[in-house]
Amino acid sequence: MPHLKLEGKTALDEVLAGLTTEVHRWGRAVLKVDACWLRVDRQALLIEGVVVEHSRPLHPVVMVALQPGHTVIRLWPTVSVERTSAVRRLLGLVGVQLQGLGAGPVVVTNIDLADLDGLPLSFADSECDSMPPAST
Repeated sequence: MPHLKLEGKTALDEVLAGLTTEVHRWGRAVLKVDACWLRVDRQALLIEGVVVEHSRPLHPVVMVALQPGHTVIRLWPTVSVERTSAVRRLLGLVGVQLQGLGAGPVVVTNIDLADLDGLPLSFADSECDSMPPAST
């Protein structure tokens, strides 16, 4: 399952209030954060996304969850969606927004760096073993 783990806990109330629904183009894909919901215990946030790739819409749901000392961004496993490069990039776009709202650097990810290329994500210094090599 593609994911990003950010250092520190993020105030999900602030994320809910500050998350923007901008449309992003990436190659031939169009990506958008559409809506979000905060779980009643304020420990997780669901973000509805729309990814249109090759004239085919995908509707991933991104889950932002608090873990001890970290904030994790991943696909919500309840909704089955093809894990294309554009869907993985949507996770990166959510990470950029979270970092803009106070989240720390990425400490672990299993997303290919080519899918995150050009995004203003900050990475922890200890990225060596946990980061996949960039594709060529």
